[in-house]
Amino acid sequence: VIKTESLRLNFPNGEKLSYPDIQINQGEKILLTGDSGTGKSTLFKLILGELAPSAGKIIFEDKDGDEINPDLKTIGYLPQDPVIFPASIKENITMFNSKLNSQVEPIIKEVNFANDISKFKEGLEHQLNLDKLNISGGQRQKIVLARAKVHGSDIILIDEGTSAIDQKATMNILKNLVKGKETIIF
Repeated sequence: VIKTESLRLNFPNGEKLSYPDIQINQGEKILLTGDSGTGKSTLFKLILGELAPSAGKIIFEDKDGDEINPDLKTIGYLPQDPVIFPASIKENITMFNSKLNSQVEPIIKEVNFANDISKFKEGLEHQLNLDKLNISGGQRQKIVLARAKVHGSDIILIDEGTSAIDQKATMNILKNLVKGKETIIF
């Protein structure tokens, strides 16, 4: 469970963001909507511990309702502009953990990435070149989504993380995501 209590963030320019108290239960799929600049991405940064609130707090609870301090690195985060590395597609998904290699194939189907992979001569071994970016923005987003899935993230935060993926593929990805056990905030 993720809860927010009296969460507020004050910016140096005097602007303030206040959030309503929310509770997100394990396995729920939540859609945050709002105009640009209303604090959706900022809420993700607060949940991830990248920003500290000016007031209030974010509480994580286990299934018994006891407060816990989760390893925030285990939260899957898909930013609008995902981070990739100059390595193979497979290594970007597994984050260089070869024990996860066997899980990559089923997950690339789940995130609608198998068709893209088949177009690369080397398939999953295709090397990403950060200087001459040799994959599309949508493919980068699929890599990071597959990364979150292969690492078994219980919580996945998607910050317009499918903005570069076409609508049909996005719908397929979302249909698969809502079937999963993960808590997803989109």
